[in-house]
Amino acid sequence: MVSSGWLYRHLLTDLQANLDCSVESLQKLCLDRYRLRVKLRLLYKVRGIAKERIYGGFNDSYGLLPGYVEMIKTTNPGSYSLITWSEVIAGEVPVFKACFISFACMVRGFFGGCRPLIGINGAHLSSHYKGQMLTVVAIDRNNELVHFAYGIVDTESLESWSYFVRNMKIMFAQMGVHREDWTSISDRMRGVDSALYDVFPKAVRRVCAQHLYSNCKNAGWSSTTFHDLFWVAANAYNLYVFNKSMEKTHKHDPAAVELPF
Repeated sequence: MVSSGWLYRHLLTDLQANLDCSVESLQKLCLDRYRLRVKLRLLYKVRGIAKERIYGGFNDSYGLLPGYVEMIKTTNPGSYSLITWSEVIAGEVPVFKACFISFACMVRGFFGGCRPLIGINGAHLSSHYKGQMLTVVAIDRNNELVHFAYGIVDTESLESWSYFVRNMKIMFAQMGVHREDWTSISDRMRGVDSALYDVFPKAVRRVCAQHLYSNCKNAGWSSTTFHDLFWVAANAYNLYVFNKSMEKTHKHDPAAVELPF
């Protein structure tokens, strides 16, 4: 019979001390302290209520984005940040559509110490408003990732990827870099090819080996031998090693070499 409001009031002190505590811990706390067996689903709700009341809701956060963008430009000179809103209609409040944010120090690090290889990816957001976060990373001289730009859009599409890549080119130009022969790597996301080649006509695109292997595995090539040969070929730094691996793969299963992925 316990309600979410009652739980929130009685667990507020504990949640303020550690808002990232697991619902299993809260469940045990309710049992030990109040002799209540509370369902995990209800505790998820209570923790969500606490987060919203302590930090504000998602709508409050999106409302702060314009100020956040201006703060980036003020405190990080040379940074590129942009908020895009829906069409302004008289009597209606504009609605957030997309954003692109890049910190100057990260971009300078990319130009000064990374290879001309950019990794592009998108990830689903699990917030109340959903959407997609698009990111771009590079690899430095220690083979470590450098994340130098990200954006939030409604979905992965040709329009959203074009928005992201166009702003990336503007950001490059702002830094005085007009290079167009970038090499990009990504999975086969919708719209990436068209958006990339439209903005950077001389760009070269490569497919992520991990996603390629997943496609092979889903198609039935999942043996240990194929796995080992695939990654030898994918990690080869010279043509001899690559060809040797492909020859062994052909002997193992000729059909695997002709995969259409």
